[in-house]
Amino acid sequence: MKKKSLVLLVALCLLAVTALTGCNSSDKNKQNQGNEPKKQEPKLATMEVVLYFSDDQAMYLVPEKRNISIKEGASDEVLAASIVKELIAGPKNKELHATMPAEAKILSVKINEGMASADFSKELQSKHWGGSTGESMTLNSIANTLTELDSIDKVQLLIEGKKVESLAGHWDTTVPLERDESTIKK
Repeated sequence: MKKKSLVLLVALCLLAVTALTGCNSSDKNKQNQGNEPKKQEPKLATMEVVLYFSDDQAMYLVPEKRNISIKEGASDEVLAASIVKELIAGPKNKELHATMPAEAKILSVKINEGMASADFSKELQSKHWGGSTGESMTLNSIANTLTELDSIDKVQLLIEGKKVESLAGHWDTTVPLERDESTIKK
């Protein structure tokens, strides 16, 4: 009987040692994984930007300040595209109204000698609610918002990479858009 108890005791000790050793090596593996170099997350900078949205009468554009996060050192083209995304998202202020269809997307912004070529998805045109006032609000909203950046003086509107004659049939969009202070509510 003593031999059976001794064998059982030894077996239990070996089992305990094996279990503990297995846990320790597993813990070491977890610790080693934690010591692996992590990929550097890009540093983000917060910037205050000014976006222009329509008032409740669609008579004027009203500025709305907003903080956006952008990669530190990003180009003005990346910044401009981020600003347009915020413009498409619409106003935070419930008294203001969106000037662009929510389905629209900014495909790219290229800046060359003060001219920004803002390329939008077809939804900017196909989902636009139309009317000369609505079209004016959209175009001036884009131009006034982007010309807040020092590097942009004019904006050439593109749809899917091409100039279009008009967004909704009322305003010539083959020529660059310029800032129009008269549309901004004082």
